Amino acid sequence: MLNAIVDGSDRQKEGLIITSKPEEMARAILENLQRGCTGIEGRGMYTNEEKTLLLVVVRRHEISALKKLAHQVDPGCFMLVSEVSEVFGVHFKQYSK
Repeated sequence: MLNAIVDGSDRQKEGLIITSKPEEMARAILENLQRGCTGIEGRGMYTNEEKTLLLVVVRRHEISALKKLAHQVDPGCFMLVSEVSEVFGVHFKQYSK
């Protein structure tokens, strides 16, 4: 409760999904959650395999659907979920001058 007062109540969730199926994952996110995502190319240092990291921000109530969707598309994906204090852009806050 105190965090909401100090930091504001507009917190969202960030999903960072490391997947070998980036196109399929991005399409599923767009079609099912109406959210865009950003792809970042990377390499798994343990496996030395090329991977794509998909960064997507969703509202708090959408994170369960994102986790379920990610697992359905790529059961072998690796996903981190973080809390984001502010998000500016389409479908979120607009920049104020």
